[in-house]
Amino acid sequence: MRPFAVFAILALFTLLHARENPFKPVIDNTVLPVSSNRVKKAPPFKSAKVSLPNDARVLTSVVVYYQSVDGSIKKLVTPVDRSVDWHKPLYLSQTPPLRRAPLKAAGGEKRGEPLPKGAATAKKGIYRPLPFLRLEVDEKSIKIVTKDKKIRSFHLSRPFKVALDFKREAAFLTKHIALDKPPFVSVDIGNHNGYYRVVLTLDAPYRYKIKKAEDGYIVSLP
Repeated sequence: MRPFAVFAILALFTLLHARENPFKPVIDNTVLPVSSNRVKKAPPFKSAKVSLPNDARVLTSVVVYYQSVDGSIKKLVTPVDRSVDWHKPLYLSQTPPLRRAPLKAAGGEKRGEPLPKGAATAKKGIYRPLPFLRLEVDEKSIKIVTKDKKIRSFHLSRPFKVALDFKREAAFLTKHIALDKPPFVSVDIGNHNGYYRVVLTLDAPYRYKIKKAEDGYIVSLP
């Protein structure tokens, strides 16, 4: 009986200290997991430039794909939800932007940098293609100054154009004004039977509004 008792005790001891799955490898939390992915060697990151498509209006989030220490590819999503101007590219860098120190006025008070002379009106262009028509071009709007009544308006795509027809019996050659003031590219004015047409060419599709003013009409963008 003694050999059997010794064998029973050894069997019981083995069951108490045995792992649930003897074929499962031992996990050491102090050691990084082994992956079959190869860690890519890349030069140090400095900066990256991202050009937006011409239909971008709101930057909802920034998604970054990166390779982890174990070689796997992971994704990081950062919410933004801010409006953007697609004309201006995005820059990604690990260097923080430089901050300019505010200028000091007399008496030690801080003040902003003074605007150059004429800067307040430099962004607005005024054009007088016809005696009865004036155009005032701003950053996000064009004001058509005229006493003539607008009879219709519509838009075309590729390229995106906004057309406005005004009632008037007139005789003149077609006028073309190159603006080069994004988002406005040019203005064309053509004469038709009983009316003339003002066509605004833009650099991309936009939502727009046409509002009646005291001295004409305003085509504005958001």
